[in-house]
Amino acid sequence: MSGRVLVAVGVSITLAAGVARAQAPDRLYVNAKVWTADDAHPSAEAFAVRGDRLVAVGSNADVRALAGPNTSVVDLGGRRVVPGFNDAHWHFRSARGADLDGAGNVKEIQKRLQAYPRDLPAGAWLVGRGWVPSDFPSNVAHRTYLDALFPDRPVVLTDRDGHQALANAWALALASVTRTSKDPTNGRIERDAEGEPTGLLKEAAAGLVRRLVPAPTADVVAASLRDETAKAAAFGITSLQNASSGGLSDAEATALAIAVAQDSMKVRWRAAVPFVARPTHEQLVRFVAMRDNTSSGGVLSFGIAKGMLDGTVDAKTAAMFEPYVGTSDVGIPMWTQPDLNRAVAEYDSAGIQVELHAIGDRAIRMALDAYEYAAKQNHTADRRHRVEHIEVPSLKDLPRFKQLGVIASTQAMFAAPDPATLENYAPLLGPVRASHSNSFKQFDDAGAVQAFGSDYPVFTMNVLMGLWTAVTREMPDGTPKGGWNPAGRISVVAALRHFTRDAAFAEFAESRKGTLTMGKYADFVVLSEDIVIGPPETLLSAKVLLTVMGGRETWRAPSF
Repeated sequence: MSGRVLVAVGVSITLAAGVARAQAPDRLYVNAKVWTADDAHPSAEAFAVRGDRLVAVGSNADVRALAGPNTSVVDLGGRRVVPGFNDAHWHFRSARGADLDGAGNVKEIQKRLQAYPRDLPAGAWLVGRGWVPSDFPSNVAHRTYLDALFPDRPVVLTDRDGHQALANAWALALASVTRTSKDPTNGRIERDAEGEPTGLLKEAAAGLVRRLVPAPTADVVAASLRDETAKAAAFGITSLQNASSGGLSDAEATALAIAVAQDSMKVRWRAAVPFVARPTHEQLVRFVAMRDNTSSGGVLSFGIAKGMLDGTVDAKTAAMFEPYVGTSDVGIPMWTQPDLNRAVAEYDSAGIQVELHAIGDRAIRMALDAYEYAAKQNHTADRRHRVEHIEVPSLKDLPRFKQLGVIASTQAMFAAPDPATLENYAPLLGPVRASHSNSFKQFDDAGAVQAFGSDYPVFTMNVLMGLWTAVTREMPDGTPKGGWNPAGRISVVAALRHFTRDAAFAEFAESRKGTLTMGKYADFVVLSEDIVIGPPETLLSAKVLLTVMGGRETWRAPSF
């Protein structure tokens, strides 16, 4: 650290010294390499915690001077410390099923499915998640791969993205899905040449079968909450922004309320409320009250409405201006522009932030147009409305994010060049659109505030893996060499900022978290290696040693 920075930091500590000495810190963390994400004071050697807050950030000497007789001192041995990670787009996996992630082929999918139902009662639903089109011959999923194995058990398998499902014949029969069934609004029943359902159900059509699957019990939801938040903490995550479009189920709301009351939450949780076409005055008043009345010490909050504008590229349901390669398909736009404008304006007028899932260039423009309409209609500003995913934007729409103050909510792992990306996703887009797909640098260059998330369980919530993908655009084995469309790569510091400071800004929480600054929450992560100045490969070998949320340890590696 330069002498100039230490002097500046020392001044800030001196100003607070009277208060700090009057009530000494609980703990001092010293001998660290602190990346604060605070441009005014980007680095430090030590910091002090009292209660759930940081009361000093600066040099070893200045922070040690604040110690009282009961203050504990933690020597971090020169390890790298960063602000707690904030996953800006995450989903709560409240139920369980067969894990099909990374299966790679039909035989492996069948193997996992045959192993899973050993614990299920006879005839019970078999559910699973995680397949991708490239797992199947010619990138086409079909019920015949399930029917022979499960002739008398209903099976429904959700794809990795969550936008299409594969059902066997038994499940289709239970749901009365036949050749005469009509496609539901915003959904598609795939059919063979004879008009028979293939078992592949896209977008809203998947609900025809999923509605029959029993909801998880309250006990299962509570156990999932404990497991998922513990997993998040082990990855260094201290904040999750749950982007579920339907809002919380009763069981999820109950599990969260109990965890908050018991002070057992391992993360700060921001939940979305539903985004509907014609919200009533009573609904909007209730949503505002939920935002204003659920501070819970910063652990549980509301304040954002989640809507869906289109599907995904892999399912060919993301709304595009031009057809997918080799097809006449341009996806499924789920709103008309007038309806979307009206709904966004209603929420905007009530002061409620909106986040809209938009992957295709057509859907992205619809979102931006609606936000622009609302701002002009209501004469509002700084609503920080968000576009989620933004995978294939029209290049001429990029400047509009900064112009309109719209958050670019992107997912670092979406740039992973895995088989699904290289064998299905990119070919469907064609080389021109694929060249700027999931390019994080283009948003930074356009001056947009970019918040990173994982879209878990679509991808892992391992932030270090997300950082690796954003920085290299390679798989962990280094392929493809030089990265997939490497012009989209960004620096480690930029990626860290998107997972910390920018993610906090995206939820109006920049005054409380996102940087390691005096007065903010003591949310931080201790890492085994210096990912800030080390080579990119450090991101693969680094481990989370300690996660602290609000001054309380939520994860400690056994070796630390």
